[in-house]
Amino acid sequence: MYIRISTFLLVAFMSLTLIACGSDSDVKAPENTNGDLVVGEILISAPAFVPSLAGSGNEQLLTYWGFFENLLWADSTVGNMNRDYSTFTKGTAESWEVAGDGSKVTFKIREGIDFHHGYGELTAHDVAWSFTDALKEGSVHSRKAGTRRFAEKFEATDDRTLVMTANSENGLLPNWEMSLSNQALGNIQIVPDDLVTKLGEEEANITAVGTGPFQVTEWVSDDHITAVPVEHYRKTPSVASYKIVLMPEANTRASALKTGQINAARIPLKLVTSTVEGVSGGRAVTVGPEINQVFGMGGNYWAEKDENGEDIYRKREGFKPDADHPWIGDPDDSAQMEKANKVRRALRVAIDRETIITEIQSGLGKPLYNTINAFPGDEHWDDAMYAKYNADEAKTLLSEAGYPDCFSFSVHIAPGKEWDEEVGGAVAQYWRDIGCEVEVDSTDYAASRPLLVNRQKDKIWMIQNGTNALPDQINTGWRPSGGWNFGVEVPNAVQAAQEVALDSAATTYEQRVGINKTWGIYVADNNLYAAVSTKPTAVILGGDITSYEPYMNSGPEWCAPETVVIK
Repeated sequence: MYIRISTFLLVAFMSLTLIACGSDSDVKAPENTNGDLVVGEILISAPAFVPSLAGSGNEQLLTYWGFFENLLWADSTVGNMNRDYSTFTKGTAESWEVAGDGSKVTFKIREGIDFHHGYGELTAHDVAWSFTDALKEGSVHSRKAGTRRFAEKFEATDDRTLVMTANSENGLLPNWEMSLSNQALGNIQIVPDDLVTKLGEEEANITAVGTGPFQVTEWVSDDHITAVPVEHYRKTPSVASYKIVLMPEANTRASALKTGQINAARIPLKLVTSTVEGVSGGRAVTVGPEINQVFGMGGNYWAEKDENGEDIYRKREGFKPDADHPWIGDPDDSAQMEKANKVRRALRVAIDRETIITEIQSGLGKPLYNTINAFPGDEHWDDAMYAKYNADEAKTLLSEAGYPDCFSFSVHIAPGKEWDEEVGGAVAQYWRDIGCEVEVDSTDYAASRPLLVNRQKDKIWMIQNGTNALPDQINTGWRPSGGWNFGVEVPNAVQAAQEVALDSAATTYEQRVGINKTWGIYVADNNLYAAVSTKPTAVILGGDITSYEPYMNSGPEWCAPETVVIK
């Protein structure tokens, strides 16, 4: 996941160069390294390494790119998300024990993990400080709200013992282990507990001191990152140097691969064949899961109470059920609510998913009709989720809703993210084809993210939703809670019925699947999302790379540079 720059940083930092304190000699360099790894990337955001200041939504890149680590580490292979949580013991925490009453989790922190740039050995105190900073009031960390749902605090009782106190109301939610691992999005990075004290918050925020297999030596926003390999307890790199270079344009990355300027890059599906053919010895590999590309009908805030019981009904700033936002329904006006639903349905059935997959995705991926990762034949699928392409039906629905010529609106398609902007552009064109006047808003995700956090989002917007979800996995991004959400809040009663499945001890697998299926039908009946397609992500490797073993991540992103072998 990529963004251009974190909105909380000052304009003066827009072209900031980071030179991490210390020198390359602060850590032991590996022996017998070979080759220079140069990766072309879509965006390189501004440095933001203090957890409470890291709110871009891209914090996982600090881990994926090999610079920082999280609390739990899971080995996995592409296409096979590791869900055996008993094996999440390869990283900072080497084991843990859940209290009999579920009130706390005690982690044993691994010995012998060294911070970069001479900051010494990692202890449980560093881990506790990092999580406490990320979860404190005023923090903008992307994983703050999600972690708070199952954890109240993190404390170190000695150098090797970390205690996580479970949320007193929710307890340990299902899959809490995943949220703390290298496979998750927005995971919390671990930094020295004295970094801010020594450098001050501003300087610490631009100083990369992690524990990953590569030590950052220079970080230039919107340009490049350079790093050197270090001896590492989990996997010592074999390459001699590592550089990430900004190359926003796909054709530029493809050309750079062909000329040998870079030796790895993500390439859009439609350019994969021609790029591989142009790279001597080149090959394509996939990273991460197939992304579920969807459009959210932002502004449909229908919840009555927030998580604290405060009245929020019709008070969200993004709730604008007016003529300028005909997709936003008003629960107090049944006739308008029905018309708004017809508008949303029209936008769903106006999309020719098969053609998008054939023409833009080179025939790769699947048509998508829901946000719960269900497909025909799956146990949580229902035919009510279908929204098959029918432009005539779309026009009829718009006429019935009072918009025979459609209407004008802006759709937000953030660049440089895991979804395909060209797919988004194609969807916008299908909406134009039924008479709509559609303007594409290309605001960076980081700049627009506060609108989601503050419930000000009132646009239809492109996002990934439900990617890699299991049949009994409940999506909590619709809650009227603090922090990020999808720009949609369903009535409290609907949410409460769905959240029953969060208590895995009180429900069976079959019950959770049934609840999830009912939820999927509700979302489809109310047309709260226009799902489009799944999208595999391809990385092209130069012929000099003989081996690369990416782990499964939720990105999907370039990851595991420590596994690259160059001949």
